[in-house]
Amino acid sequence: MSTASYKRTYNLPFTFSDVLKLIKSFSIEDKLRLEKELEKETLAYRAQKLSDRVKPNNISIDEVAEEITAYRKEHHEE
Repeated sequence: MSTASYKRTYNLPFTFSDVLKLIKSFSIEDKLRLEKELEKETLAYRAQKLSDRVKPNNISIDEVAEEITAYRKEHHEE
């Protein structure tokens, strides 16, 4: 007798609400596993959203050095 494994794909009309109810019935361990999988699936999207929010840095190293020098002078005089 063969022990071959078969993968089948099913197209079932679940709504988001149906899926949410199913997830709420999971154990905490299964919810954590699902969370890790969702994090992997959405990493690129979340990284792009973060990148979109970060403003470009147009300050030169010389300007940084000037700011540091001015800060140090101001705070060492006190």
